[in-house]
Amino acid sequence: MYRDKTRQLARAKRIATAWLVGAALLFVFLTVTQAKQWLSPWPVWAGMLKMASEAALIGGLADWFAVTALFKPIPARWPIPHTNIVARNKKAVATNLSGFVKEKFFNDAAIDRLIRTSQPAQGVAKWLLVPRNSQRASQFITGMLGGVVNILDDKPVQKLLVTGVKRAFRKVDMAPVAAGTLRVLTGEQRHQDVLDQVLLKVAELAERPASEALIAEKLHEWLKLEYRRIELVLPTGWISEQGARIASKALVGMLLDIAHDKCHPIRKSFDTYLHNFIANMENDPDVEAKLVQLREQLLENEKLQHYLLMVWQDMRTWLVNDVAKKNGKLSGKIAHALEEVGRTVERDEALATAVNSHISDAARYSAPAMADFLTDHIRKTILAWDDEQMAEQIELNIGKDLQKVRINGTLVGGAIGAALFVVEYGISYL
Repeated sequence: MYRDKTRQLARAKRIATAWLVGAALLFVFLTVTQAKQWLSPWPVWAGMLKMASEAALIGGLADWFAVTALFKPIPARWPIPHTNIVARNKKAVATNLSGFVKEKFFNDAAIDRLIRTSQPAQGVAKWLLVPRNSQRASQFITGMLGGVVNILDDKPVQKLLVTGVKRAFRKVDMAPVAAGTLRVLTGEQRHQDVLDQVLLKVAELAERPASEALIAEKLHEWLKLEYRRIELVLPTGWISEQGARIASKALVGMLLDIAHDKCHPIRKSFDTYLHNFIANMENDPDVEAKLVQLREQLLENEKLQHYLLMVWQDMRTWLVNDVAKKNGKLSGKIAHALEEVGRTVERDEALATAVNSHISDAARYSAPAMADFLTDHIRKTILAWDDEQMAEQIELNIGKDLQKVRINGTLVGGAIGAALFVVEYGISYL
């Protein structure tokens, strides 16, 4: 890229210089011709051509000076004022360019226009619907997960993370957290819904023949152990079966009564117990001390830590092996999920509009910080450039077009010279 721009700039300079040299040679030739009287009498067309070449030479030289003075000192050793303008004004260029980028590219209107015209949600959805793209995205995600897992498997990193987690948990005030969690869980009578499910499930289990047989067996063993003499007279097996049937029906009936009666005393007792328990958590120092003790036991429990480590190692081994496969299960699941996301966004216009709106909000929110970072980076980068390097870089990017200015100056100067000659000749003729 750099070499291409250098060659293009050099070629543009040669063409512009050729036009200037052509105008100079024509002017010199016509001047010598007039002085030597090689054309006598001196024709009108020759006079017009001489004046046009003279004006072209002046216009070309003026534009050469203007273009060159932007990037180089003229002359090089003792430059005159107002030359080498780019290098002399490096600080102003850096400040103005960074300010221009911030003002024109990071304002709310520009961001809204970008989001509205690009429609990123629809674009991403269409991209994800191509199987090759969703597969590439899933492989990228799984690759990142594999990298994170490898980092976390490093012993010093594990030690740092474990130490950090323990330190963070020890800073947590357990009583308010536990009480707040229970308040959320019991809000809007959620605990009563859970109690209903537990009661109905226990009632279902108690009605099963296997449960009744188990009760009968335990009752029979109890009679044999506690009342051996009665066993010799009465049929304890039959008594145990009847007792188990009665106990099972009584238990099921009681559980169903509680489940179906929203004002049952046991429900009220359950509510009262929970509310008192939460209040004790917040106000009773003994309860708080027990929670702290429980936290310490969990954090320092070697068996629990060993168990968690084994679980982590198994997960890591599976994940690393799956990521190493070309068509791993995790990669396939993620690719399928990404395709479903793309399909859903493409079908649901309201969802796509909402996503675009959230992207626009996020962009506007992050734009000031991003703009400050980028513009500061632009300014510092330009200020860090060498003066000659900065002038060279700018000239490489816009110098090709500026050479056209030189050509235009030569041509326009020649045309103006010819026009002035015609005006002068017309006045003298009249």
